[in-house]
Amino acid sequence: MRSLSVRLTVFIAGAMAAVLLLLGGAIFGLLRSEVTQQGFKTADAVAAQTLQAIARGQDTGDAISGASMAYLFGAKPDETIVQIYWGGQVRQVSQRPALPVPQTISQSASQMITYRGSPATYVSLPFLAYGVPGAVEVAVTLRASETELQLLGGLLIWAGLGGLLLVSLVGYLFARRALRPVGRLTELALQISERDLTERLAESRGKDELSALARAFNSMLDRLHVAFQRQSRFVSDASHEMRTPLAVISGYADLLERWGATQEDVRREAIGAIGREAQRLQRLVHDLLFLARGAQGLQLSKSYFDLSELVSETVQEAEALRSGRVLVDATRDVVPVHADFDLVKQFLWILLDNAIKYTPEGKEIQVQSRREGGFGVLSVRDQGAGMSEEARAHAFERFYRADPARTSGAGVGLGLAIAKEIADAHRGKIEIESAPGAGTTVRLSLPLARADEAGAPPAEDPREPAQQTAARPGSPPGRAEGGL
Repeated sequence: MRSLSVRLTVFIAGAMAAVLLLLGGAIFGLLRSEVTQQGFKTADAVAAQTLQAIARGQDTGDAISGASMAYLFGAKPDETIVQIYWGGQVRQVSQRPALPVPQTISQSASQMITYRGSPATYVSLPFLAYGVPGAVEVAVTLRASETELQLLGGLLIWAGLGGLLLVSLVGYLFARRALRPVGRLTELALQISERDLTERLAESRGKDELSALARAFNSMLDRLHVAFQRQSRFVSDASHEMRTPLAVISGYADLLERWGATQEDVRREAIGAIGREAQRLQRLVHDLLFLARGAQGLQLSKSYFDLSELVSETVQEAEALRSGRVLVDATRDVVPVHADFDLVKQFLWILLDNAIKYTPEGKEIQVQSRREGGFGVLSVRDQGAGMSEEARAHAFERFYRADPARTSGAGVGLGLAIAKEIADAHRGKIEIESAPGAGTTVRLSLPLARADEAGAPPAEDPREPAQQTAARPGSPPGRAEGGL
């Protein structure tokens, strides 16, 4: 019974059988109770008429024959038996065999008895004649009503079985038709491979759950298709980026093996090139590992600190690089945040590395932290060539660089992808404002730490001049996690 349609049919049939059983049982029980009550009413009426005839001195036989019987669906009880017990013996009985003598003559009685093998309602009413106690006993047999009830019970059983069979058949057909999209979904899922994610389920405009399932499945396939394309491009780009430094290292190692022992200049050149390319590979592997950890969820070590202090400290370290660009710390606010200090500093170094790389010498790079509503905003603005709309749309993709020459420059296009991972891990928001020829501004918005939180910096600015800012653990001067 693995088929869902069969299980649904069994469930529907079971529920229908329970309903029919309860309904049929209730109908049969009510009718039987009504028949029994009607029998007692008939017996009571005949016994009362017989007592009245005795009181008036009439012939009890006439009274018995004149008593009317009650009808139920056109069928009446077969027989009414009247018996008069007086003076310690049965004085008169309408037919044989006689009814049982009442155990207590002085009290009325009402019960079910068996008469000639059939159920009968029995009533006994006491009377007193000439100072001698007696009783009028009346029994009404229910043979005809029982026959009708048996016929009705048979009809209920067969009608119930027929209805149950019909409901099961209709339920099975309906379940198969309703679950047809699930079957198509199963077939499609078996056909799909990572090389072919183009197949889709036929969607309907219905609002039922199965139509919603088909739409959700197609939407999932769309996302998987995009994810597989990105993964394929990522692997291809990573292989491409690693191929160049590995080829350079291999080439210089061969050159060093041939000429390094005899030519000093060749040895120095080869060692320097191998060292540079090894550092490039090391940086690339570090960035890839960082992104892999980010895909599984970065583990944050949060603390309370002033974002403006981090900006001041990092700008001082960047100025030590003597890059030929003018770095300006435009911060004027105390910006308390609760975040991972090292990761936020790494984020800032990524932005500074890109800004230094794309800003002409002598131009200004502005770094600022400020409050905006309930957020602390960290921004870096350069005066470089700016970015096109297409470049902004792909800026956070891995290995994307606006420069089509994939081997030019020191970066590999992972910097902003790492920055995006850091922002997402802090549930922050990263934005880029840029236009060709107008420079680029990158902003990170983080929720401000509340003043009542333990360890949060004070609300008023206690900072000393920037030169006295204590160093914190973080990225060393010159750290760059890859270019745009």
